[in-house]
Amino acid sequence: MSQAEELIKTWLRRVWNEEDASAIDEMLVPDVKVEGLGAQSMIGPEAFKEFHTAMCNILTGFDITIDKSMENDDWISTLCTLSARCKKSGKNVTITGNIWVRTGDGKLLEGYNHFDFMGLWAQLGLLPMD
Repeated sequence: MSQAEELIKTWLRRVWNEEDASAIDEMLVPDVKVEGLGAQSMIGPEAFKEFHTAMCNILTGFDITIDKSMENDDWISTLCTLSARCKKSGKNVTITGNIWVRTGDGKLLEGYNHFDFMGLWAQLGLLPMD
């Protein structure tokens, strides 16, 4: 396993599966730019921690697995499956997504995310019927 893949697996395990927010400060560079998790870019670990808190307020029991990955220089792309449980209803949800991350010196330098959030909100009953 490459250093980049090990870093991503550690990130997914600690930040999501273990819901360890302290890993965010440890693993992201101070000026990290994260795209695809909201309407605007997230700059810095604090911005990502806001997203993490919001998701952890809705879901628990995260299990994010890497289904496929490929690397090019200092970039790694992973196809992931996210499974979790809604805190309010107890309903299990599953979506897929793709993460592109640039790594360096054992840290995540920038990231681009594409997850099926519409599918997630639909499974949680948060979309209007029409």
